[in-house]
Amino acid sequence: MLRTDPALYEVVGRQNNHLWLEVLEGDDQGIRVSVPIHDTDYDEGVQDRVLGLSAGNVRELVLESDTEQRPNWRIRKIEDPGTTVAVQQ
Repeated sequence: MLRTDPALYEVVGRQNNHLWLEVLEGDDQGIRVSVPIHDTDYDEGVQDRVLGLSAGNVRELVLESDTEQRPNWRIRKIEDPGTTVAVQQ
């Protein structure tokens, strides 16, 4: 399993069932990835927060993927100022 370090991401688009995110800082700055809007691994808190994201939103996120060769990213943790929501294991 792959997991990113916490980083700031901007939502740059929303298409079908995916959000397009751009890394705003660090070595990966400028890289864009897509994550599902609906995912069975999201608990209710994370799912609600993901549904509320739209273009222009900036959040600190941790992403994870079950596969390494061709990562299929999803949001593991999402933070706003003063708020943290993480997927329960």
